[in-house]
Amino acid sequence: MTPAFATRLTPARQRALALGILLILLFAAAAVLVFPVILLHRHYDAAIDDLSDKLVRYRRVAAQAPELRAALDTVKAKDARRFYLRNTAPNLAAAELQEMVKAAIENNGGRITTSQSTAARDDGRFKQIGVNVQFFATTPALQKILAGLETQQPYLVIDNIAVRPLNAFRGFKPAPGQEPELNLQLDVSAWAYPEPAAKPAAAPAARS
Repeated sequence: MTPAFATRLTPARQRALALGILLILLFAAAAVLVFPVILLHRHYDAAIDDLSDKLVRYRRVAAQAPELRAALDTVKAKDARRFYLRNTAPNLAAAELQEMVKAAIENNGGRITTSQSTAARDDGRFKQIGVNVQFFATTPALQKILAGLETQQPYLVIDNIAVRPLNAFRGFKPAPGQEPELNLQLDVSAWAYPEPAAKPAAAPAARS
């Protein structure tokens, strides 16, 4: 149906108006079809740029792999675990520490009277294991014992030391060529790796 205003136009103008309306419709249809394609291209262009940037970064990280692998091999070669107790369970680590302290004392002339473990303490991601030991030793033997404890691997740390002479009364003199003994008490610590996390128990099989 021709609009009323178009009937007043000359045939030439009516054709021009119809052609204009047709062009407008064609442009509108093209916009509807092309605009989503343009948006899609922009989306993919942005995705490609992002992936290209990530690829450059990944290549940069990959290029550092030989250097990082060499550094890791260096750390492994140093075997850092040798500075810690072998056992991770606190009771076993305490027994291990007691044996080490006992050996250092008895192999250097000391005589142990009592030895007991102290409560394990958290120290960051490690466990600090302690032992309290009382023993008798001469001054030269004590020097050897302390040197033996401080130069061991794993590392042992002497937290406290108490020294009391056995014969403290006035005028006491040891026999010629004999060193007087001392009554000593030591607190010694070492560190252990944390116990590995326990695996969850498997669920019981359902009965049919």
